[in-house]
Amino acid sequence: MIFLKRLKSNWPLGLLAVLALALVSISYAPASPPGNLPNLTRDQRQAIRLLRETVAQVEEQYVTFPNLNKAFGAGLTGMQRILGKKRLEVIRMDSGRYTLRAEGEELVLRFGSKRLGGLPAMERAYRFALANAAKAEKGAKAGKGSKKKATDLKVMYAALGAILNSLDKFSAFLPPDVYREMHVETTGRYGGLGITITTRDKRITIVSPIDDTPADRVGLMPGDVIAVVNGESTEGWTLSTAVKKMRGLPGTAVRLGISRAGWSSPREFVVVRAIVQIRSVKSRIMDGNIGYIRLSAFHERTSEEMGKAIRRFRDAGVRAMVLDLRNNPGGLLRQSVRVAERFLPEKNMVVFTRGRHRNQTMYFRTHGNGLWSKKQLIVLVNEGSASASEIVAGAMRDLDRGLLIGRKTFGKGSVQTIIPISGGAGIRITTAKYYTPLGIEIHGKGIVPDVEAGPVPRRIKKRRASKSKNKKAPAVSKRPAVSKRKAPRKRPRRLDDPDFGKDDEALQVALRTLRRTKSRVVGVLRMVAGRVQSQMARQAKRTSTAKVPTGRSRRP
Repeated sequence: MIFLKRLKSNWPLGLLAVLALALVSISYAPASPPGNLPNLTRDQRQAIRLLRETVAQVEEQYVTFPNLNKAFGAGLTGMQRILGKKRLEVIRMDSGRYTLRAEGEELVLRFGSKRLGGLPAMERAYRFALANAAKAEKGAKAGKGSKKKATDLKVMYAALGAILNSLDKFSAFLPPDVYREMHVETTGRYGGLGITITTRDKRITIVSPIDDTPADRVGLMPGDVIAVVNGESTEGWTLSTAVKKMRGLPGTAVRLGISRAGWSSPREFVVVRAIVQIRSVKSRIMDGNIGYIRLSAFHERTSEEMGKAIRRFRDAGVRAMVLDLRNNPGGLLRQSVRVAERFLPEKNMVVFTRGRHRNQTMYFRTHGNGLWSKKQLIVLVNEGSASASEIVAGAMRDLDRGLLIGRKTFGKGSVQTIIPISGGAGIRITTAKYYTPLGIEIHGKGIVPDVEAGPVPRRIKKRRASKSKNKKAPAVSKRPAVSKRKAPRKRPRRLDDPDFGKDDEALQVALRTLRRTKSRVVGVLRMVAGRVQSQMARQAKRTSTAKVPTGRSRRP
């Protein structure tokens, strides 16, 4: 992983959870005073410190005023989950009251109306849970045994994880081992799979595999659901848990059970971990003197690599460019701004961020005219384009700089900050949201391209299929049934493949559009692209008609 120690000098977009590369920022803050915690063990005192520090950071830094009472309620559920309902039962009452039952004892809690008023109640709940869990443990030794004892710190880890996950799906608690692995990754000792994941409908879902990584090579795709990891169901897992389970030493294998639309059951993929070294910029010159750049992520050197590719295009006399941001999960905010600068005139707004506090509102503008600010540009996007990719695409759209072709983007428009706390642990919390130059919020909405082309996302296909079920069923045909089994999806061709791009609908629309017009006006490009699509549709229809046999076959 890459760590940035100055929040203002390099703000990342914190994407989701990245197995090979997680681009995050670290904000160093002093720990809150430990206070007087008598009659507690060392681990228990440390757990209380973690609780106080976490709540203080959330209350101060979270992007909106947090509902801490709701978060504390989630924390109680987290403790119940790790201890087991027999050891701790949490009953939610009305008006924010909770009843805790354990070993025949009962504790009634009510979180205060003040923002931090519920903290003492949460501490009492933790002590109550530990005291009665200890009683249960003593009783279990005399019996046939019971659930394995959770350590005092792990009980708090579970509570803090639930508290942060209740804020949003990107906020998380990072136990010391997970937090330490983030630093260790920079030494090259740990390997990854090369995928970016998120949670959708409470399921661990792949946002996109990164080019030329183990996950990409075995055929994992955007939208795939990771149902099983090494024989263990992922149901109820947080993103941090999923990342921890799938990381490991380079050369070791992980077995993933993958659910995909159209499959009746999960299928197993064996992925061998590796040190993922990503070239974020790949380029080639296509027929018609058109440059093509595939941008797979936004790293510390992405803008530099992009500049080299553009200069090569200029030296070769390239007149137009296609910038491919499909399946790009994002990365560093500053790099997205610098990439956008390559295509924009001076002093144009690229993006701005906004949080609860004034110092979290930052405006990012271009400095100087870009290398490609006066030439034709088409940008390709899809449902795997997220975060920093959406910043570039949003700027090109809002400023009428380039035509967007593809499918609606992911809709990840929030900024996460990783904050170290006591005991070697850390927390990841959402601290701001970003907006396009026209002030449009992308988070949860995505960017709709000017021209839709390319494969329809599977979630849209499922939605259409569910709607069609309500329609009247067609008459049953007397012809022999034809298998409806879907053909396996083709892997994208490599850039050095002579046939690269020939079976890529969105890229073909872009290339044919640029070959037909020399205008860089978005309105003209949109009109020409529409005509190109119509022509391609007619050609596809004629081709499919020509393949249908006209005569009847006879049996011998």
